[in-house]
Amino acid sequence: MVNCEADVEKDYFAMGVSQPSISTRDRRRHTQGPSKRVRFSLLFLLCMSMLSGLLTACGGDAHLQQDAQQQQKSFEQALSHAQSVGVPDTLLQPIEKQQQDLQSSSAPWNFFDASIVDDYYRNLSQRYGALSIQTEGLIDSSTDRYRQQAVSDLDHLQSSLANKQKQNFPLDTLTKFYQQNMSQEQKAQYPKDYLAISANAKEALVTLNQMPTTLQKLQTLKDIIDLMKESKQDSSTLQKQYDGNYSEISKALKSQELTQIEKNIDKQTEQAAGSFQKLIPQLVKNKVDQYDAQVQQLKTYGVDNTQYQKVSGDLHTKGDSVKNLQDYLAFAKVYNSDLQGMQKDLTMGKASYEIKQFHQEVANWGGAHVYHNPYDGKDYWPDMGYMTKGIGEDLDRELSTASTLADYQQVLTDVENEVFHLQMFETDFNDKTPYTQSHATDIQLLQHYKLMGTQVIVVSFAEQALRLYENGVVVRSFQITAGRPELPAVPGLWSVMWRKTKTVFKSPYPKGSPYYYADTPINYAIMYHEGGYFLHDSWWRNDYGPGTQYFHRDSSGNSSANYGTHGCVNMPTDQAAWIYDHTSYNTSILMY
Repeated sequence: MVNCEADVEKDYFAMGVSQPSISTRDRRRHTQGPSKRVRFSLLFLLCMSMLSGLLTACGGDAHLQQDAQQQQKSFEQALSHAQSVGVPDTLLQPIEKQQQDLQSSSAPWNFFDASIVDDYYRNLSQRYGALSIQTEGLIDSSTDRYRQQAVSDLDHLQSSLANKQKQNFPLDTLTKFYQQNMSQEQKAQYPKDYLAISANAKEALVTLNQMPTTLQKLQTLKDIIDLMKESKQDSSTLQKQYDGNYSEISKALKSQELTQIEKNIDKQTEQAAGSFQKLIPQLVKNKVDQYDAQVQQLKTYGVDNTQYQKVSGDLHTKGDSVKNLQDYLAFAKVYNSDLQGMQKDLTMGKASYEIKQFHQEVANWGGAHVYHNPYDGKDYWPDMGYMTKGIGEDLDRELSTASTLADYQQVLTDVENEVFHLQMFETDFNDKTPYTQSHATDIQLLQHYKLMGTQVIVVSFAEQALRLYENGVVVRSFQITAGRPELPAVPGLWSVMWRKTKTVFKSPYPKGSPYYYADTPINYAIMYHEGGYFLHDSWWRNDYGPGTQYFHRDSSGNSSANYGTHGCVNMPTDQAAWIYDHTSYNTSILMY
């Protein structure tokens, strides 16, 4: 073994130089150095090991973090989808607020307990998952809500079209527009689709309600033409203008279009000044007489017309001072304003009057056609669906909540349609045609609502029968049970609001009520009117047809089958299944 220190001493000695002395401290440091480095390395490794453990505790389970990120991504996709399909921002705001709260939160730091971090990400994942479920549920509920609104708006448009059709309004374009929107409703999937359909229906209804004003202006032009013809004046140019205006009115889909047509009519009337100067007195008289007739009509409706009598006096005075076209145009402007100012009271009065007449007719006819029930010895009016407990209550409520001219116009449309249904019921009551065959009253209703080319379920209360029509032809017929005296089925034109298989009906009446029923499984249900009115199977019944809407003894022996329905239309399960399978949301439902 080589002694390095001995060699060094020899070298110094050979050179004649004294060897430097090495202190004890230097020797200790020199001899102990390698051992200290080892200790430092061990200490470093120990620290790194502890730091790694701390970092692991701080970071938590990476899988939980990834799951939270995935749930967040899924929620953001669901939210984006909800926005893209048209769920209104007002409905999404509460969910977006929760999203903001989650985004502003951060994971806690704990150097010793990873479970705290894990709990944070686990909770974050659960909350994003819950938000995804809420968002998807909101899409479904919004779709159902706006689909029902679109159906309701289309129903209003259809009934208004049918009503105006009787007055020979030019409705071809609006009718086609309605049919197009019906077709769109059949294909619609999302809230934005149904919202667009509702907007179209409401705009068309506004146009339809403005049309009488436009046609009234056109009638002024027609009056001029008629007076010119009587006085042997050439009216060919004015006639062409009249025809053109009528054609444009028939094409109008928006109220702005009618407003522009009205402006054109006003200009044409002004240009015709020279031709009808001598006819102005007669035109003035016609307008004054028309206003007076409306004032008198208010009195007939039971509306206080005092203020309008004063307006009439002022109108007479203004009419006497009309000497030329400018005077006439100024007078016509005042007249139109006065007449328009009367329309709300006039429409309200007419609606109220016709509802009273409707109730009176129901009472008169029912009292003259009393049904004596041999099972309970009581007398009933067969037209119970039209009584106050039936559609009468709906009409009264609609009138009481109306506040605008448009509201009263809709009430008037609805009552006039129900009057027609009542007339058809009274006629069908005496019709001996078998229920399996087409009835004349069915066809009149289909024609009234322009439904001859569609699929329609027709329910006859007089016959307690249901017939399915396709393109005006009966394809299937059943006997049914519809309503009971206290809870009648509702006459009218309805759209399918809801379809469901394998559901459970729950009683809206409390226990102890004579109308209470236990939870009842239903195989096939088609909702036709808000408030829980359905066409559905009634597996607990054996007997259907005339008389089953009253108390009777059902051959099933089931006491609950001894009564009519709670306003629904009952049928055997196999027939309900057939109807369900062969109809859709596009099928209309006519009840009378």
